[in-house]
Amino acid sequence: MELQLLKCPGCGANLPPPASANGILSCAYCGAMVSARGVAVWPKPARPADDPPFAPDRPRVTVAGTRYVVLGRLGQGDSCDVFLARRDSRITEMVVLKVARALSDGDLVAREYEILEEFQGSSAQGAEHFTRLLPQPVARGKLKDPVGTSRAAAVYRWMSGFQHSLTELRQVYPEGIDPRAAVWMWKRALELLGFVHRAGYVHGAVLPPHLLVHPRDHGVMLVGWSNATQYHSTLALPSSSVTHPDFYPEELLDGATPSPATDLAMLARSVAWVLGGTAATGLVPSNVPPPLFVLLREQARLQRGEVVDAWSVKEAVSRAALEAFGPPRFVPFTLPGWR
Repeated sequence: MELQLLKCPGCGANLPPPASANGILSCAYCGAMVSARGVAVWPKPARPADDPPFAPDRPRVTVAGTRYVVLGRLGQGDSCDVFLARRDSRITEMVVLKVARALSDGDLVAREYEILEEFQGSSAQGAEHFTRLLPQPVARGKLKDPVGTSRAAAVYRWMSGFQHSLTELRQVYPEGIDPRAAVWMWKRALELLGFVHRAGYVHGAVLPPHLLVHPRDHGVMLVGWSNATQYHSTLALPSSSVTHPDFYPEELLDGATPSPATDLAMLARSVAWVLGGTAATGLVPSNVPPPLFVLLREQARLQRGEVVDAWSVKEAVSRAALEAFGPPRFVPFTLPGWR
């Protein structure tokens, strides 16, 4: 007797051996009725209807041939708008859309995307970990929507939890955040800059809106890479933020080349500011312990020619925190609406 492997004509699934030569089989997957000879005796089910579209009232845009549903605005910079979106398909993913506001700013979007692509292929020490704390490129191209002018856009992976910038923290805590929380934010940002500098780049725009924090996990992510330059470059900043002039060392605004020292100075000014202090001077309120105050003021005044390493600054922050607060311990940090 010849054995024949039967397949369902409805869905292609394997059928079990029939009990008799004239037996009738039922497909366990699609429900089609099949004779032992492999002939369908019951109409196979119709193709199931497509799922209803996700949030049909939301706007749709297309970047690099992929359509996305725009869920809401995440932020707004000097030259770009940033949105949360999801791919408009059954197999989906959450993404961040960064869209140039003016046609003339398209080169900044492209430049940032190319730099971040280089980081993803970096072999610098710690790349496996720290590249996850940088925007991860997905696609780039012209953003096309049903109405309006096409503009340059980049798509990055959505990193859950990193949704609050230092700018938002200052809005929630206008008198300044807890200095103990500022310590871990400063240290996490220094670790990230340590990797960036070892990979051969300087960020050039370490500003409050570019420092995103994860309140629960005490993490920091660095965005806003359109002004990054190679470490040994002689180029001035491609652009600067007109809304944050006090966070830049004056020499950068005068056309000097950014360096690791200027990155660290801008970071110290951002930390001083979120503590309720003044960015340009590094001065902070009286509730900040003296060891941290002295270190912040010193770091905020760094000049581009000074040789300084982010990891050594992190050790200095740890020593100042130990003197101010004693042995390290986990201090919860909360924000309204955060779970």
